[in-house]
Amino acid sequence: MRYLIEEYDKNGYLKAPIWLWFAWLFLARGWIVFVMAGVTRDKGSDILSMIYPNSFSLYIMMCMGVPSLLLMWVIGLRNPDRRWLNKLIGLGRMTTILLSIVQLALELHYISLQHGQFTWGAALSVVGLSWIIIYLFNSRRVKDCFDSISDN
Repeated sequence: MRYLIEEYDKNGYLKAPIWLWFAWLFLARGWIVFVMAGVTRDKGSDILSMIYPNSFSLYIMMCMGVPSLLLMWVIGLRNPDRRWLNKLIGLGRMTTILLSIVQLALELHYISLQHGQFTWGAALSVVGLSWIIIYLFNSRRVKDCFDSISDN
């Protein structure tokens, strides 16, 4: 056994690492901004226009955040009786990698539209997405987490 017994859930599946949860939250940042803007009521439109000046980019980020939100939800539904769901969750690592690459390409496209002008938001997004891609390719624990799902 490679991992401690506490790192498995009640059905024997390896729990998703905390860094994977942070990566999924980062990939769903369009939804997080949208919810934060909705909670603030009066200043919601100001917050949205400050973070996403173009409303189309907010909609794109919300659409690209749906797979990570779904993965966060269904990873807790793993069960040996739900083989079809387990096979679907087994594709989660590749889905997250693909989603990260697409978001990174989109962020680089936005930077090129601004003629390479530096902004902290774009810089943090590029660094965060690059880190997520490297982490997903190199993390043995993430591989084992999704491999244990598809093996059962």
